[in-house]
Amino acid sequence: MNETTASTAAPAGSGQLVRSLGLWGLAAVILNGMLGAGIFALPGSVAHFSGSWVPLIVFGVGMALLPIVLVFARLSGLFEATGGPLLYVSAGLGPVAGYQVGWLQCLSGASSVAANVNLLADYALRAAPPWLAGQTAHLGVVLAALGVILWINLLDTQRSAAWIKRISVAKLLPLALLIGLALPGIGSASAFRPATEWSLSQAVMLSIYAFIGFEGALCIAGEAIDPRRDFPRALVGVFLAVVALYALLVWGYVVTAYVPGVEDRASLLTMAVALMGPVGMTVILVTAVVSIIGITIVSTLFVSRRILALQQTGSLPGWFGMIRPETGLPRNAVYVAVGVITLLAMSGGFTALAALSVAARMLIYLGCVASLPVVLVRRGLPVSGFVIVTTASAAIACLVLIVQVSLSAWTGLALAMAIGLVVRWSASRSIRAAAAASG
Repeated sequence: MNETTASTAAPAGSGQLVRSLGLWGLAAVILNGMLGAGIFALPGSVAHFSGSWVPLIVFGVGMALLPIVLVFARLSGLFEATGGPLLYVSAGLGPVAGYQVGWLQCLSGASSVAANVNLLADYALRAAPPWLAGQTAHLGVVLAALGVILWINLLDTQRSAAWIKRISVAKLLPLALLIGLALPGIGSASAFRPATEWSLSQAVMLSIYAFIGFEGALCIAGEAIDPRRDFPRALVGVFLAVVALYALLVWGYVVTAYVPGVEDRASLLTMAVALMGPVGMTVILVTAVVSIIGITIVSTLFVSRRILALQQTGSLPGWFGMIRPETGLPRNAVYVAVGVITLLAMSGGFTALAALSVAARMLIYLGCVASLPVVLVRRGLPVSGFVIVTTASAAIACLVLIVQVSLSAWTGLALAMAIGLVVRWSASRSIRAAAAASG
């Protein structure tokens, strides 16, 4: 399966995606795919296991993941159709492997959005009066958030990108303010603060969870003006900026608000109160809500485009890939994505699926790493020494991360992959039957 085949298999009567995202639009989408709810708990969680070593550990983990990011950046410069990792692995390892990557991304993406929407409700109701507490209010916030997510995802790409840029600014400014207020403490810090419970492996794994998600935006290449030029620059630039942001935030936290022996699950909130008083609490609560809204909007966008890509590679019936000619939007894929997310968010079934997301991402990363040299050779492009070193480093990083995943997660992942094959077989039969009936 090559990129041309994947990008031209649109159902009859379907329109085309509109290429309207430039470099800054792609950067905003990548940023919102990475910067979500995790950073609001990351400093305290990692400091619990590493104390004053936390900024070095977070920075070191970011740099260790950089080879994987560079592999994705190189691959993104070779493709311009919708699909991202699905297309990369299809081109390198075959259509079945590519389908499984797309299926796993849809599964982990939908469960992640469902989890984040529930977390959003928790944050939004934290400062609410007692009479608003309870499941009814929680459900109301969840449904309201899903309504906003659906509305923005049904806007044309240019207008939805404009909203994503505004959200990016709204979440970055308060975090930059926290860093600025903490700089004097960083500059004068001399006392070493010990870990509450020293565990380098736990600190590393928590840091990894904060960085994964950079690959999500690659699935929207079909809506980028010049994806081969802009995606590599946006991906590497945003990733390095997020590494610096996280390292400075955790450093600021450990010198201004970290107390060894005290569990802190809302560490940026604690830091903000220490630096700004009660105003800081309001600022961070609002920032957390805005940040979670941002990541749920772009994650829903990613799920819908992965559904579209699965259809375009012949793994789903044509209805899923219909694009409205007047808007250039895959509205059916958006409705399906939001519908699945709504069911998961309301049923609580997302919990088990969310546990699979790390294992799924490790397989996706490793599949893309293995695909890069194959794709280069098949296209007659040189496999340079830099590519060899980067690919080898990325493969080692993936394998190190894979051994950290629990056996129960792998069992669940194997079941999810088996279900995916059944869905693909059923869809293929449906497509063949429809073709026979029409022919």
